[in-house]
Amino acid sequence: MFLGNGPITFREALVLAYCEEPCRVLPNAIWKTLVEVDNFETSFLVENRVVTHLEMWDEEGLHLYWHRDRQPPNIPKNHISRLRFALIHQDYLRAVPIGRFATRKPYFRIIHRDRAIATAKLPLGFRIVNVNVDTEADDVTELMGKCYDDLRPSAQSVQEWASYPVFDRDSWIWVIDERKGIPVGLGIADVDPMIQEGSLEWIQVLPEYRERSLGECIVLELLTRLHGRVEFTTVSGEVENQTNPEGLYRRCGFRGDDVWWLLRR
Repeated sequence: MFLGNGPITFREALVLAYCEEPCRVLPNAIWKTLVEVDNFETSFLVENRVVTHLEMWDEEGLHLYWHRDRQPPNIPKNHISRLRFALIHQDYLRAVPIGRFATRKPYFRIIHRDRAIATAKLPLGFRIVNVNVDTEADDVTELMGKCYDDLRPSAQSVQEWASYPVFDRDSWIWVIDERKGIPVGLGIADVDPMIQEGSLEWIQVLPEYRERSLGECIVLELLTRLHGRVEFTTVSGEVENQTNPEGLYRRCGFRGDDVWWLLRR
């Protein structure tokens, strides 16, 4: 994170810090923060031409905090009573009175450096094909709805994802049950060409098709397609998810110990 001479903006400072330790600086792929950063108050510090501190907040709460030396935020007592939202790394959790928040959800965030990738070995009777986003948005919605009890994005939302600057057509894939001719698994990854980051956004397998290594095949296939195009790939998920997605990603070569907490009143 060594800086040259001249002025630096919060965006530039954030990118520099993020590229050094992505999972510790943000809980999500950086492009998602950059498109919203103008809606927040921000501050940062540069010492001896090195970025050492980043903050981003609004009237509702704290949306980003990072310190190179892992120093926790100093939240004034009169602000704590008004704090309705916080998204904060495990390292700084002790600075926030989590007992005052009704919602307290931990999320893992881990990383795969662009190194050797195991070969995906699909069971017999299954194959991987690309999703046709233009014509299969309804199918994506239907499969997701079957994989979650409380989540079913609309077809319109799915089509909007394809308009994002990180959309990569070759990183939307189905697993097809060849006997039935239906999709039973889905993988969606984004590619950020500016940061050279891949991010796994959606990995689903229908409940009745789980325990057949299909999820692992989806992840490895996406990593193979991203290989040589990105410097690293990140993924996040609920720590307390009963399907243990973190175990799946670690079997595919993801590493790290970063945990983020979503806190809401």
